[in-house]
Amino acid sequence: MLNRISLATIFAVLVGIFATGTAAAADPNRPATPPPTDFWQDFGFLNMAHQGGELEAPGNTLYAFKTAIADRGADTLEMDGYVTADGVFVVTHDMLPSGTSNAPNDSDHEIRDLTLAELRGYDFGYKYSPGKGHYSFSEADPHPFRGVATGDVPPPPGYSASDFQIATFEQVLAAFPDTPLNIDMKSYSPDPSVTLAAADALGAIMNAHPERSEDVIVASFSQASMERFHEVAPTHKALSGSLDATLSYVQGNALTPTPVAVQPPDLFQLAPAPGAPTRTIPILKPLADYDGFAVHVWGSDKDPDQESDPFYAKLIEEGADGFFTQVPSQLHQYLCENGFPRPDGSPRCAQQICPEGQTGIAPDCAVVVVDKKSKLSRIKVVAKGKIKAGKKKKVTIKVSATPGLGAGKVTVRIKSSNRKVKIPASIKVKLKPGATVKKTVKIEAKSKAKGKVKITATSGGKGGSAKLKVKR
Repeated sequence: MLNRISLATIFAVLVGIFATGTAAAADPNRPATPPPTDFWQDFGFLNMAHQGGELEAPGNTLYAFKTAIADRGADTLEMDGYVTADGVFVVTHDMLPSGTSNAPNDSDHEIRDLTLAELRGYDFGYKYSPGKGHYSFSEADPHPFRGVATGDVPPPPGYSASDFQIATFEQVLAAFPDTPLNIDMKSYSPDPSVTLAAADALGAIMNAHPERSEDVIVASFSQASMERFHEVAPTHKALSGSLDATLSYVQGNALTPTPVAVQPPDLFQLAPAPGAPTRTIPILKPLADYDGFAVHVWGSDKDPDQESDPFYAKLIEEGADGFFTQVPSQLHQYLCENGFPRPDGSPRCAQQICPEGQTGIAPDCAVVVVDKKSKLSRIKVVAKGKIKAGKKKKVTIKVSATPGLGAGKVTVRIKSSNRKVKIPASIKVKLKPGATVKKTVKIEAKSKAKGKVKITATSGGKGGSAKLKVKR
């Protein structure tokens, strides 16, 4: 992926990084700078669809994004953007739309010189070929989606021609209100003002969507662009550390504006090349852990095993928290087979569901052991009214023991159906025969929480639940 991004600064920054070694990263000699939100922490390993998974669907299209989430196992979506001639922030990777569409391949047809209406006239499924994406384009390859955007070919069932046209970022936000996103403000080396314009436009969009402050990571290789975005949208919490600032970070300095994640390539070749490329995660991981940042990894295209089970296993072993994959269905299969659940802790696939009477994620299921001397007769959850976003509320768990059986302790597991409404994972309850014990726990609705939430309490085959509505 990175060798498809023409940025001269990458080489200079990363050479400096590797020259510093890991000592500074392990001991930065400064106070930690924790992220502005903990939303991106403790998610497990994320399947992050790069451009929606451009080897499986036309990159950066709504069709790619929708199918990545609905059909191909992605947890989050990554995308790129520029500003059009009429000031609209659109989602696409290349300044020249001819890279992925049937637009003319000349300098008069750059994204910044075309209006949204003009760009909508092009077919962004035109150059896609299964397994290749738009890379190494050849007319001899199959192009199954060519003509859908222009209405010449019927769209796949459930989709429309617009899903294959260029999308605005506003469209993406509307289409994925509950899906974490990663948006990269693209740099353009002949004109540094391009990425600053992107920061201005994206900042205005995110100011209009404060409910997405935590689950939309704004990224750029350009430090100037990150600083401009932070000036325009100072309350937006989810940022990535820029590549430009990585050298200073590895030398022990804090990243500013404070991010929620660092997003390096998986490895880089030093110059002159003395041997194998150097792996980047072990260098950045100690600092990221020190500050509490997630580590999301890009593929450098220098690893011959990229997008393979050994590659995924290596990233996880080194401590990565997610990978921007071009083939999310393949990463999904690996995570499924190796027991990595969804970010909310639910099974990723059918084979991760434990047999009845067991808990956990297959293959690591555990049998629920019930102490017959303290066998439960009933669990009830009492929760009244509504909970306001950004507030806490008390919920009562009533646990009743069967009459005539001995006393003992049980663990009651508690779940929230809304991942934006937090609750303790479990409570310990000491029972007496035939008695009902009441326990009070606090639930907390995050500032962007909305909709309904179901609180469920279970233990020993018994369970109860209650529903609340989140009020904004």
